[in-house]
Amino acid sequence: MQTDDWFDIGWAMFEGGMRTDAGLPPLNDMEAQRWWLAGFGAAWAASGSQESVDASLLLALRGHEELLRQLRSHRVGWGSARVQ
Repeated sequence: MQTDDWFDIGWAMFEGGMRTDAGLPPLNDMEAQRWWLAGFGAAWAASGSQESVDASLLLALRGHEELLRQLRSHRVGWGSARVQ
């Protein structure tokens, strides 16, 4: 699978269309995880959800704690990011 395919899979995961392990990026594959997280986050932003992206991620990854931990390690500066 190409890394940018993970963007679409992350988007689908947020929208609830992919609730299987096939919709999750591999552990320890930082590039796939970043693409997946970008897709998930973009879908979250487009949805206008009142829930935080982290709360949405927690719900989507219930039972996949190690993946959640790895994805959260990508978020350095999430709280301080600003759109210019």
